[in-house]
Amino acid sequence: MGTLESNNSGVETYTWGIEYREPLTDHLNASFLWLNEGHLPNNHRDGQAVQLWWHSLPNSIGLVFEAGVGPYRYYDTHTFPIDPEFRDAHGWGAVASAEIDWYLASHWFTFLRLNQVETSNKYGSSSLALGAGYQFASTPDFSPGTGENPRWEIDGLLGERIGNTAHSETGMSEGISARAMLTSHWTASVTFIAGQGTLLDWRSGIAAQLWLEQQLTSRFRVGAGAGAFMVSEDDNLQNASSPSHLAAMVSVTVACSLTSHWVARVVWDRIGTGDDHDADILHFGVGYKF
Repeated sequence: MGTLESNNSGVETYTWGIEYREPLTDHLNASFLWLNEGHLPNNHRDGQAVQLWWHSLPNSIGLVFEAGVGPYRYYDTHTFPIDPEFRDAHGWGAVASAEIDWYLASHWFTFLRLNQVETSNKYGSSSLALGAGYQFASTPDFSPGTGENPRWEIDGLLGERIGNTAHSETGMSEGISARAMLTSHWTASVTFIAGQGTLLDWRSGIAAQLWLEQQLTSRFRVGAGAGAFMVSEDDNLQNASSPSHLAAMVSVTVACSLTSHWVARVVWDRIGTGDDHDADILHFGVGYKF
């Protein structure tokens, strides 16, 4: 978490992010980053980046230097003083990062990171953030479809839907999801989601996603997914027969095995539409594996 400055106006705001890294070689890592660029005047932007990192020392204790670069998919709620009050803009850019890390013997590390975001038709930003992370030990073996690792999972989900609007209205959200583990790293899911209380043009929908996942410990598993969300066009009963349309959906999840069959799960979804009805959905749930 840290501070961010617009390269166009010089105005400052906050920034924060959540990142997962996977080692590739002794000096290269790949990462998935969910970056929030705070609230600049008339612009509330965040998005996801995939980066390739070089780091100076492998498996080290102490000081490490790192540099990363990769593409950035952003979602910007652009606000206006007159009706319509906002517009959800999407686009592509790049994130370049430089970082100084201090690794501790307990697997924890702290870091100071400089991010530079550049986009083709929007403002750029520079940010400086201080953070902490945890480095997991060797990845445990995971073979889906065995007695200890069932292939199927059904989750009941409950949480909050946040409209990407000028005022970020919130409302209840519920879901039920079926997940199928295809391999030790790939999972497919189908999820029904219903939401209330936000100024969006959809009330419910069905998501189909493909997930890239990693088993961190014998209990914890993380993943990032992408796919499509079929939404209702009008949150009005008299127009319930209106045809549906597709939106893009990007998600991250963390699951914790409670027993050999029961799991607790957290899912954060970002739905990107083409008609200014983007939304974030945060779900907490319990699932059964079989």
